[in-house]
Amino acid sequence: MSKDQHNKWQKVHEESKQKESAEQAPESLDENAGDMPTGPINPTYNELQQSIEELKAKVDANWDKYLREVAEKDNVRKRLEQEVQKMQKYGTQKLIEALLPALDGVGQGLENSVEMNEKAFTAMRQGLELTDKMIMDALVRFGVEAINPLGEKYDPQKHEAIAMQPSDQYEAGFIMAVIQRGYILHGRVVRPARVIVVKEA
Repeated sequence: MSKDQHNKWQKVHEESKQKESAEQAPESLDENAGDMPTGPINPTYNELQQSIEELKAKVDANWDKYLREVAEKDNVRKRLEQEVQKMQKYGTQKLIEALLPALDGVGQGLENSVEMNEKAFTAMRQGLELTDKMIMDALVRFGVEAINPLGEKYDPQKHEAIAMQPSDQYEAGFIMAVIQRGYILHGRVVRPARVIVVKEA
């Protein structure tokens, strides 16, 4: 092979090699194309704004849920406190109701003793008066008030009318006689007073 032929062959070989490299280059790029990001690397302003709004909505929802739970717990606490207060105020109602018949008996004994010989029953009357006072003092310590509404206007919330009679002493609608005292516990009527009310003449 002559020198010219050798140079020509080398030139064709180099051109062929360069062409082959050029043809393989795009294939190499295509193989790695799946590893490259398809979208923009940096988010746009609108995308950031949308993300902020979504996060803000989640924060607001969680905050609202938290406030509701706190309010519910506070309501439960208040209801429990009210129930405890009611128990403290009215827990002795059964005891009071059990004492009332004894108190009624004492009252009736005092009334009957007035009609009997005072000399014979002075000691008994004094004992009944002392017992009545002791029972009433005990009830007062538990927040009990006696209802003895003689001469007062009839109130169906506090009084139970068992009869109506005319009277020269009291006006119509007023109480002319108390048959049985009533009792109030911390403002709540435990038992209304049984009374006779004056009727229209």
